[in-house]
Amino acid sequence: MKGKLLLNERLTKYTSWRVGGCAEKLYIPYDKQDLCAFITSLPEAEPLFWMGLGSNLLVRDGGISGTVINTKGRLKDMRLIEECIVYVEAGVPCAHVARLCAEQGLIGAEFLAGIPGTMGGALKMNAGAFGGETWSIVKQVETINSFGQVNNRYPADFNVSYRSVQSANQEWFLSCHLQLQSGDIVTSQKKIKSLLEHRANTQPTNQPSCGSVFKNPEGDYAARLIEEVGLKGFAIGGASVSEKHANFIVNTGSASAADIEDLIYFVQKQVKEQLGVELQTEVCMVGQRLKGIQINDSQQSPEKFGRVAVLMGGDAAERPVSLKSGAAVYDALKRKGVDAIAIDVTDSVINALAEIKVDRVFNIIHGRGGEDGVLQAVLQVMGIPYTGSGVLASALTMDKLRTKLCWQGYGLVTPQWFLLQSENDLDACIEKLGFPVIVKPAQEGSSIGMSKANSRDELHRALQDALAYRCDVYAESWVTGKEYTVALLNGEALPVIRLETPNAFYDYEAKYNATTTQYHCPSGLNEQQETFLKALAVKSSKVLGVEGWARVDVFIDEAGQYQLIEINTVPGMTDHSLVPMAAKQAGIDFDDLVWRVLETSLG
Repeated sequence: MKGKLLLNERLTKYTSWRVGGCAEKLYIPYDKQDLCAFITSLPEAEPLFWMGLGSNLLVRDGGISGTVINTKGRLKDMRLIEECIVYVEAGVPCAHVARLCAEQGLIGAEFLAGIPGTMGGALKMNAGAFGGETWSIVKQVETINSFGQVNNRYPADFNVSYRSVQSANQEWFLSCHLQLQSGDIVTSQKKIKSLLEHRANTQPTNQPSCGSVFKNPEGDYAARLIEEVGLKGFAIGGASVSEKHANFIVNTGSASAADIEDLIYFVQKQVKEQLGVELQTEVCMVGQRLKGIQINDSQQSPEKFGRVAVLMGGDAAERPVSLKSGAAVYDALKRKGVDAIAIDVTDSVINALAEIKVDRVFNIIHGRGGEDGVLQAVLQVMGIPYTGSGVLASALTMDKLRTKLCWQGYGLVTPQWFLLQSENDLDACIEKLGFPVIVKPAQEGSSIGMSKANSRDELHRALQDALAYRCDVYAESWVTGKEYTVALLNGEALPVIRLETPNAFYDYEAKYNATTTQYHCPSGLNEQQETFLKALAVKSSKVLGVEGWARVDVFIDEAGQYQLIEINTVPGMTDHSLVPMAAKQAGIDFDDLVWRVLETSLG
């Protein structure tokens, strides 16, 4: 091959927004013949994506799998082949086409001067500007398929509409013949100059953008609608709605692709909620979004999830809480239009799902049997995707003792502890930890079976109470300080919550029934402390392989030491639960939170 093949090439410099992850493989062909030979050499199932100038394109931060073909500076042949017919290859910038046509005394292509992309991209989407559209001047096109075969096609072979071109064949554009009319050179050049001046005066041409982001609704303008809802200048991260033209989103210098994508969906949501208009995007969004808080794509259909089983209940001590969480999750999914079915699991999940065809599971069974890897292993064997962490992480985090061992092995601070197997261990425990201590069943959640001990007699009673739950029991040094919890969603921390209760500790009663428990969000920490606590929570979850969503509980003791307590991989979703509180502070309502958690099953 005469072209250039690059591996793991960052695409930032290839896109007009100046954002984007890496292409697994990037091929820059030498010419059209070289491109055909290269495509012929590829495996049949190799994913292909084509780029020109990278305008009208958002490459997500996770990059593009397969092969990206970049025609910028290639496929650049352009010439008059007969009277009023111009031959143009796909890599030629549209503005160059407009100039050539004007120089040849041809009219009809002046509008191309306002399209900031290549001819290939203009053909793909029927790009337009200043009242003109690409396919209005197309006589014939040349395409190539995934086998490297070249074909001549005509406008009748395509379904062409406003900013849309559809074909029955999976092919890409190599070149086109443009049918124009004879005209006056000076007049045509003046028109191009006038159009470019208008563009410079009305569009943010001095900032990285992709051109217009949204299609104009019939009889209206996207920019007018966006301005009407007050979003001119609104920013998310380094992405901002242009002050100059509201249908442009600009990179102010530090934007990520995620910033831009989040802003796109935010604009759509606001226009829909305030004006009742659904804005459709012109921009093509490709590639993988990096792990992080996932956006709620209001344009995507709930059908992408298929049929969803909301598994709740179980037979562990947390069954009542799970049923309440499950009911709330089920109602939220139904409000979102998801085909959800609520299933109370009373014995085996295999029996619960027998003869029920589902595409994925939203697991909201708290405690043993739902949060400890058992359910996850069954679903994995059954081939059913599910929300949350996998088998190993679920098993580890359900066992508080082994969680503490992993954290200690990684150098993370957690309170001292002592394993209590019988009353023969009490004196050794007292010698090591002193008083007060808190006694915990290692494999229970929701503070079930936990109690504080200030004396040997209280320690003995606490041990007997905890042993009733038939699992490992341990005592942990009592931490005097303030208690915090950090919710995690796709590897990112939501706002920190500080907990206050008049009870001895944040027990089952304080969590689910009491009206005296106080939740502070914002937490009262300064910015540096909150940032550190969020980072600690993320790190502590990664050590254990946690995925999807979770909640980390932390104390900051009187000496200012951050002490990790435990982590929950199927947190509560009741009206008293902490994850929905943190999400609300981050601007995510309950229904959107449930949607985003369900999206973790798509991987």
